[in-house]
Amino acid sequence: MRRLALLAFLCLLGAAWAADAAALLQRGEDLVMGRCFLCHGATGDSSSPLYPKLAGQNREYLRKQLHNFKRGERESSDMRKVVADMDDSDMQAAAFFFSRQEPTRGNSAYAEMRALGERIFQQGDAARGLKPCRECHGEKGAGSATLPRIAGQHTLYVETQLTLFEERKRTNDNAQMQDIATRLTTDEIRAVAEYLRGL
Repeated sequence: MRRLALLAFLCLLGAAWAADAAALLQRGEDLVMGRCFLCHGATGDSSSPLYPKLAGQNREYLRKQLHNFKRGERESSDMRKVVADMDDSDMQAAAFFFSRQEPTRGNSAYAEMRALGERIFQQGDAARGLKPCRECHGEKGAGSATLPRIAGQHTLYVETQLTLFEERKRTNDNAQMQDIATRLTTDEIRAVAEYLRGL
């Protein structure tokens, strides 16, 4: 009898969680369609290389970035306007929605550049104190709760972010990225970005 009661309780708990998740997903979709879709696309699969792909991005990482934009810890006048009146529950919903979308990858057109990017991503360069990207972002570039998914990201967007880290203009994330970016040449930045595009 106790087992049946426990099973019934767990079923109810699961149903309640599923209902909460569905409501959060719907709220997130409403927010995205009202604020985000023009730049990032309806499912976060941005078609413009100026804006990051957010489909499949890690939920907590996205939430942190939204807070950083709101507090002015990450620069973007457009994003600051978007998040100006968003509270944490709004940010949670938008991040949850994007995190549940299917990520896509691009096609890398430059084989030699891609090969160099793969070598840096997988092996780094110990002689220059350059750690492989996979150590933090994972073998497939999926990141973690606190680190971004970088697989499939637009080449230009990755290049831009690495350059901002190198120039110390992006300071809202870990300082290790600034150190890594300063050790990469312009060609290596482009190569890593090209590799990630097709990952």
